Amino acid sequence: MFRREFLGAIGSAGLLAALTGPAFAEDVLLSIDAQGDGSAIKTFTDTDLLALPQIEFSTSTIWTPEPATFSGPSLASVLEAAGAAKGALSMIAVNEYKVEIPTDRIEDNAPIIANRINGAPFSIRDKGPLWLVFPFDSNPRFQTEEVYSFSIWQLTQIKVVQG
Repeated sequence: MFRREFLGAIGSAGLLAALTGPAFAEDVLLSIDAQGDGSAIKTFTDTDLLALPQIEFSTSTIWTPEPATFSGPSLASVLEAAGAAKGALSMIAVNEYKVEIPTDRIEDNAPIIANRINGAPFSIRDKGPLWLVFPFDSNPRFQTEEVYSFSIWQLTQIKVVQG
């Protein structure tokens, strides 16, 4: 039931556009259920995400053959812009892969919701258009299986989990 309501809230046209080709500035890329009950859905386009303060870092990942430069707003700033309640987060990818992130893993500058790799937007084929990325090379605390498991790509939805 939640899936049907949530997808209805973001609109099938925006989701279809995200699935079939490169994202356009006006396409909805991310929907946030800010209260966790469907009462406050906030949507973000690429333009919306670019309007937030941007963080950029270069790092290697276990999924890419060489280090890359990732940029985008911090998860914390996106949640603040959405007026999100405090709570763990359920992060959902386009293929309905889901991961839950506890609030103590969200810092002011990490992770980011990367919408650029090496300065360019990236497609669903390349793990985009949104990828939750930590600065893995900056600190050993980001180089754990738990943190790697939070690095969801093809991110489309965030839901605040109350409780």
